[in-house]
Amino acid sequence: MAQKAASKRSKRNSHDSSAKTIKQKLPTEFIVRPHEDTDDAKAVANIYVSPLIIEISEWKVGEFVRISKGLVSFVAVLSTWDEDKESQYGLNVVLLSPYYLKLAGFLLGDRVSLSSTKEQPAYADSVTVEYLSSSVKESDVFKQLCDIGLLYKGFTTASLKVIDIGEQVELQLSKLSLDDRGNMGESQESMLRPYLFHPTATSVQAVPKNGIQPVRLKFSYEDIGGLKKEISGLKKNIFLPLNCPNVFKEFGIQPPRGILLYGPSGTGKSLLLKTIAYESSGCHIIRINGPSIVSKYLGGTEETLRGFFKEAVKYSPAIILIDEIDSLVPSRSNDDTTEVDSRVVATMLTLMDGLEGPIIVIGATNRPGSIDSSLRRPGRFDQELEIPIPDADGRYDILVKQISRMQGRSTLTDDEIRAVANKTHGYVGADLVSLTREAVMMCIKGNLGQFNGADLSEDAFKSVKLGYDELLDALKEIRPSAMREIVLEMPKVRWSDIGGQEVLKRKLKEMVQLPLTSADTFKRLGISAPKGLLLYGPPGCSKTMTAKALATESGLNFIAIKGPEIFNKYVGESEKKIREIFRKARLAAPSIIFIDEIDALATSRESADSGHVTKQVLNTLLNEIDGVEELRGVIIVGATNRPDAIDPALLRPGRLDRHVYVSPPDSDARMQIFDKNTSKFNLEDKDALLTKLVGMTDGFSGSECVLLCQEAGLNAIMNDSNCRKVGESNFLAAINDISKNITPEMIQYYKEFAQKYRACTV
Repeated sequence: MAQKAASKRSKRNSHDSSAKTIKQKLPTEFIVRPHEDTDDAKAVANIYVSPLIIEISEWKVGEFVRISKGLVSFVAVLSTWDEDKESQYGLNVVLLSPYYLKLAGFLLGDRVSLSSTKEQPAYADSVTVEYLSSSVKESDVFKQLCDIGLLYKGFTTASLKVIDIGEQVELQLSKLSLDDRGNMGESQESMLRPYLFHPTATSVQAVPKNGIQPVRLKFSYEDIGGLKKEISGLKKNIFLPLNCPNVFKEFGIQPPRGILLYGPSGTGKSLLLKTIAYESSGCHIIRINGPSIVSKYLGGTEETLRGFFKEAVKYSPAIILIDEIDSLVPSRSNDDTTEVDSRVVATMLTLMDGLEGPIIVIGATNRPGSIDSSLRRPGRFDQELEIPIPDADGRYDILVKQISRMQGRSTLTDDEIRAVANKTHGYVGADLVSLTREAVMMCIKGNLGQFNGADLSEDAFKSVKLGYDELLDALKEIRPSAMREIVLEMPKVRWSDIGGQEVLKRKLKEMVQLPLTSADTFKRLGISAPKGLLLYGPPGCSKTMTAKALATESGLNFIAIKGPEIFNKYVGESEKKIREIFRKARLAAPSIIFIDEIDALATSRESADSGHVTKQVLNTLLNEIDGVEELRGVIIVGATNRPDAIDPALLRPGRLDRHVYVSPPDSDARMQIFDKNTSKFNLEDKDALLTKLVGMTDGFSGSECVLLCQEAGLNAIMNDSNCRKVGESNFLAAINDISKNITPEMIQYYKEFAQKYRACTV
């Protein structure tokens, strides 16, 4: 009986063990780890998996399998690691040679998929290698290639590099399936073609050392422009905690655990995260996209986070990269934060506090204020690095690196690139990439007319090169990211469109353009550029037109608002709109905020017409211009014909500290206005007539002079619908219907205002 019971138990245990094996499922993705034995050439072409994978799959040891990540894939020979390593790794881990990792651009910690491939790789007819060491003998190279067996173009070991692989065309075609032939045009990055080395049929050739440029990383610090200072600081903050942790122990302090990268969209935060991953060789990399791991199931997000941190501890040294971290750990003080969000934040705090060993967490966000404040204290994200909008030198660096990738397909000179960099105020790195892309598209489209439909191929465009004119045309289409939400057509007004006012034009050029062109001199002397200008004067004297010309000629980003449009019936909305306008202007700096009818927005608080909302809007405006946060690179230009209605606090030095009187046009200015507006009138004895009109319009505003020309033309059409010219009689008839709005009392009013603010008036 005892024997029967033991037999039953043995069968039951055997059945349970079999059931457990059956229940195991083949993982959909595997974590990449390095194979430590790099000296054994026979192990280089292998991919090592758990022995259990062979049991639960149809694969066999020694057959070819394809390793894929996204569009990149390559073939390796399937093998298993020793059973004593089973506890060290897991079912979802694969071991790859560091040489294969470098070839495919895979990182430690990458997720890959495995699939069987029935097609045997073609035999190589010839292999060209580069000796990386002078001590390597030809016989050693031949033996090493025989042991490796499976080769790729660009494959590199410690002693050699495969430069080229040749094969017999007949053999190549016979090995290709129908599907493979359709993919023969794919790039090397997407499909790495394997070749078998034959000991007798494959010939080996050698080339001198350094005869070919080394393969560059997919992402490299050298390829990032405009962030030299930030990259230098970032490399130090990463290198020391991961490679020299004992230094911190000797000082009795904890090494930095977290680094937060923040800055406007498009400045290169995500690119930096990718570059960190590729530059940190030997580190296990875990890449997390904040929104993608948020689970709809209760506790799912927290469990995923714990899994990532557990993996980092297991395979340290490790770097955890979290993009869009604000979506994962929002501020718990926000009214929109849910209970689920609070639990995720609490989990993140616990995990970061419990980190041990060489592990760093790096997050990136364009909304640092939205992250829970508990994460931004020492011991968590204790290092914060701003990735700013690039200045002119930074933009130049980005453009140079972008254009250098065009492989000689550009005719741009260094001076032309510098000129484009100086014109792209407020552009971030992503904007400059879009700019060059748009310029290339314009260049290609502009040359389409040279080819017939039958000639449209890649070879047909080999003679097409990017030039300076295409970049200037692209500038009209590509605007800074910060300005795209502002639906505003850039003014097309130039100084030449404004008749006269030469002194006014010169003053404005000096006040706006001089701080940009002589920024170093201002800094050396400790002088601040003017923050604001107030254009005041009688109605119709081109104040608004002057502001438009200032924006066009200076090349600065231009935001125009009308005073009355700011007000909103809902409490706090008007102030919010003011803050949003200034936020966008800061992002797009250097920029101009033009406030037309500023007296409606900044009415004096002592006025009886000033209500609570008006006072709140004015306070917000004052704080934005001259508050705790310094306003850099933003010039405020206000226009009004009622300067005394503006609150005195806005007119003091440090705010609207330059007052420019836009006077009625003098005789020379009126002559220019009449000449410009009668260019199509076919006037007889034009000079004499215009001189007479100038004498008759003394004291007219610029808009009244323009109106006179319009009315004269209309009078001519009413007399003869087919008229070809306008005569003196038409002007005399029109001038009687135009009333002059500028009075001596009005001029005296502006003189008194100028006298009151004499120190600020220019």
